[in-house]
Amino acid sequence: RRNTGAFYTPPAVIRHIVDLALDAALPGSALQDALAQAREGRVADPQSAEALRCALTNLRVLDPACGTGAFLVHAMTELSRLLGAAQDARAEHVRRRDVLAQGIFGVDVNPTAVWLCELRLWLSVVVDSPERDPRLVPPLPNLDRHIRCADALAGPAFDVQSGNDEGITRLRQRYARATGSRKRSLQRALDRAERHLAIGALETRLRRLADVRRDLVCALRGRDLFSRRRVATATERAALAEWRRDANSLRRALAALRAGGAVPFGFASHFGDVAGRGGFDLVIGNPPWVRLHRIPPSERDALRARYLSMREAVWRAGAAASGALSGFGMQADLAALFAERATTLARPGGVAALLIPVKLLRSLAGGGLRGLLARSTEISALEDHSAGRSMFDAATYPAVLVARRVGAAARRAIAAPASSCAVVRRDTAIRWPSPIQRLSLDDTEGAPWLLLPPAVRAAFDLVAASGIPLSETLFGRPMLGVKTGCNDAFLVNVDPDWKSRAIGGTCIVRQGEREALIERAILRPSLRGEDLRAFASSPSAQALLWTHDDQLEPLRTLPRRAAQWLSPWRPTLERRVDAKARDRWWMLFRTEAAQPAWRVVWGDVGRTPRAVVLTPDNDTVPLNTCYFVRAPTEADADALAVWLNAPLATAWLGAIAEPARGGYHRFLGWTMARLPLPSDWSAARAILAPIGRAARHGVPVTVDELHAASLRVLDLRAVAVEPLLTWMHS
Repeated sequence: RRNTGAFYTPPAVIRHIVDLALDAALPGSALQDALAQAREGRVADPQSAEALRCALTNLRVLDPACGTGAFLVHAMTELSRLLGAAQDARAEHVRRRDVLAQGIFGVDVNPTAVWLCELRLWLSVVVDSPERDPRLVPPLPNLDRHIRCADALAGPAFDVQSGNDEGITRLRQRYARATGSRKRSLQRALDRAERHLAIGALETRLRRLADVRRDLVCALRGRDLFSRRRVATATERAALAEWRRDANSLRRALAALRAGGAVPFGFASHFGDVAGRGGFDLVIGNPPWVRLHRIPPSERDALRARYLSMREAVWRAGAAASGALSGFGMQADLAALFAERATTLARPGGVAALLIPVKLLRSLAGGGLRGLLARSTEISALEDHSAGRSMFDAATYPAVLVARRVGAAARRAIAAPASSCAVVRRDTAIRWPSPIQRLSLDDTEGAPWLLLPPAVRAAFDLVAASGIPLSETLFGRPMLGVKTGCNDAFLVNVDPDWKSRAIGGTCIVRQGEREALIERAILRPSLRGEDLRAFASSPSAQALLWTHDDQLEPLRTLPRRAAQWLSPWRPTLERRVDAKARDRWWMLFRTEAAQPAWRVVWGDVGRTPRAVVLTPDNDTVPLNTCYFVRAPTEADADALAVWLNAPLATAWLGAIAEPARGGYHRFLGWTMARLPLPSDWSAARAILAPIGRAARHGVPVTVDELHAASLRVLDLRAVAVEPLLTWMHS
């Protein structure tokens, strides 16, 4: 399940991420100079070489979702190569063995992946061995204490430590090289050490829980100045009950461990020596990209309790503007949880370097992770590779995140350094330095991060400052179109002239091989996002079974032919997620889009929004691949359509919209809600509405005319916004 979001990562990308991680993990000009020389082939200064060898030897590297080990293999070979360049005279295969035995660790939930990872690491060790006789090759290292078959998201990280000693490091290194009876005895010694650490971790958690519960109980038993005891609130009573359940669960787990039960996976116990160091120096990898709705509900609850990036996933300021404080706005990705776990597994000063979905930098559901990273890390590098996806074998939109873990005291003591930002377009990387605060869309907690070069960001901010967000205007927040929950039932194929060819009040409809007559009065034209183009829409070959009355309430009874058509889908319709017990099984959802009014509609996915105007007498129903807003008047609707189709607005929206396949963007509700409209809307309407009215009636409007009108209503010069237009439309 954890690997369903995995995809092949090109070696060049892996090499780049490991290089960025090493740059961030080895601070200081002297080490950086030595590292640069080592990458070029040789460190000349013996003192610098010794410092670099010491730093590289002490690195502990983890991939928490290692899969078949691509990142770990490259990290091992790169560390060995750099040690050789730093005047380590040992043979390559000897250096690799040493690096593997001391500093390479991995975790994956898939047993087959773990086995393949061990195999690749073994092959990488022996491939350069000069021995041609297999009998003379030293035994391959035992890796089962380095590469663990477990769920890296389960259990605590290193926040619960149990006073470990360096003996575990020596035990593991000896075990890696051991064979025969010596191997078995060292294995038993490691098992005892891990059990001891697991018991200590549980005891520590139990003591902490008891302390917290005791503090609250004492506060409740105390008396005020009038000798009255305070009554516990509902929240406090729930917390006490939850702590009691957790304590009982911990006691049962502790009793099982003491009785010889299996040791559950935990970083503090299974990597006890690393716990004593405070965590790993490097946490690298490409974690699985999986939407959490694909994870069973019981597991989701456990993850929500453990991870802030899921529990508080949504960027609240943006979600409130679009009405997405629940549902879509809470759909965190599993990659966000792995990124949070990576930062907690890194020691203070350690580095997490991950390939993550670029949507985590911009989406509503990435707000929790962005807020967490801003509070607890320094962003060393942030790169958008979504336009360079030809390097991958899937339609992916990746970003590279490199973050150094720092404490609150350290953040207050020194100013955060500028992040190295980059956007990769085709084969070209555009780089610039920027503080993380300058990347945020605004100063709210968890705001999206925009990777825009300084000149482009200045133009973006200029447009934003020239207007007010759409959701704060007379149009209100954008809303999704009608949702059926089962398109096969409600959307039917009809002839292009079906309205005029109705026979006796009925029309012929088709769905696959099925054909029937349905009452004409219950059919309405449908509108999908793909049917839209600027100021106009293509005729749809599908009609919608409209099962509601003029007040948007579900019909009490269905017409006979419509009921016959829908009856085979009744079991499916009754199981729809949005349906409630009292709902009629034929009802539709989000029916506000069908209400007669001046409506401005645009597609949710495209290169541009492609806005059109629907008149009050138009009974076309926008579906949920469209968004819409209501307009008070015809002039308002026409003016807004011009504004949404203008190059300046589409460029501004493209800078914050999530990417989609083929250079498209997702113009979601929160994205459109942030779009600035001219502050003086009355004056802007007088300029824009005539253009929109003419375009709605078929008069051609050029892109230059739209751009000139948008500059005029914002009172901006073309040269001031040119960087934004060039960046987004290139």
